Amino acid sequence: MKTIIGSPYRRLGTAALLAFTFGISAPYLSAGEPSLENSPTRLSSNENPFGYSPKAAEAMIKYLQSGNYYNHNEVDDLVKVLADYNHVKESYILPTPGSGPVLQMTALAYAKPGTNVVTTAMGYGQLINAYQEHGGDVKFVQLAPNMGYDFKALARAIDDKTNVVYICNPNNPTGVLADPAEMKKFIFSVPENILVFVDEAYLELSDTGLAANTMAPFVNARKNLLVSRTFSKGHAMAGLRAGYGIANPAVLTKLKEYYMGPMSYLAAIAAKESIKDQAHLEENRKKYQEMRAYTCKEFDRRGIKYAENPQGAFVYFRSGMKSEDLLKKLQTSNVLISGSRESGVPPGMYSEWERVSIGTKEQMDLFFGELDKALGRT
Repeated sequence: MKTIIGSPYRRLGTAALLAFTFGISAPYLSAGEPSLENSPTRLSSNENPFGYSPKAAEAMIKYLQSGNYYNHNEVDDLVKVLADYNHVKESYILPTPGSGPVLQMTALAYAKPGTNVVTTAMGYGQLINAYQEHGGDVKFVQLAPNMGYDFKALARAIDDKTNVVYICNPNNPTGVLADPAEMKKFIFSVPENILVFVDEAYLELSDTGLAANTMAPFVNARKNLLVSRTFSKGHAMAGLRAGYGIANPAVLTKLKEYYMGPMSYLAAIAAKESIKDQAHLEENRKKYQEMRAYTCKEFDRRGIKYAENPQGAFVYFRSGMKSEDLLKKLQTSNVLISGSRESGVPPGMYSEWERVSIGTKEQMDLFFGELDKALGRT
């Protein structure tokens, strides 16, 4: 590999330079080479601290020198793998750089004055914010008592102006997982002319796993069903940007009017190898299970309330301190978490709630130590 003339990184070894450039996990750093980790403890963006598949890293290194050519076959190869993985035809897969573009394209394709999207309050905002920005309205339904979905209330909120129902499962920021039987029943109860969008960004990290909870198999039976997935969470490829939508070709055709293209050459290669490496995905899922349980146990030990049975890459908890104040205190100690993330509720309703991403045990111990200091518990 060529060195970068005049760069402060030119003294790094090949493995370290690749790690810096492509986010390759820590094991690829040789002994004695400098750490490239950022100094803050980032528990704010649901990034996977356990690393992506070594097979994906090896594939990117192998094909690195071919990056001077355009992406021709790599995405097509990935689509074939994803179609087989989800038991659908290739025409049902839309590859994107992360799942965010699927949410954005849906808002662009469906939002207009006189229409609305129905969703839960205290949910993920990317689609609904874009929907509002492009002329549509949002109808929020309050959370169920367990801070999850109330499907009966969602059904009642649908009217003749509704053209999208959006569900993030597990919900973000509360982390509550929907019962798959109840969700399936709800999806097939929605009028057929309305698109049901199920965002499964965190589903692979749930205790019972993807296969037991995904709604993707039903795209063959219900034309207006769209499922989005990302490689950012369970597959730990947030910086590489790879994701996809699964839907009937008629739905994808509508989205493609706003399509900006697939992921990069290397991201497609890495995603293909990662989806094949189910053993590594399962290893990551187990690590999340362990650390979620540990995090909840530490909250329980402190008597701090949190959304019950979290199933995503985070825990939503009530600190008892104003969110902006707690975040500032933790930031002074180089610990970053996320704020209350209120949506569709009266201002201040969740002002003393925060979301902490799951990290390694060392990161979570650091977080709890700084949290105790911030709350005056030491």
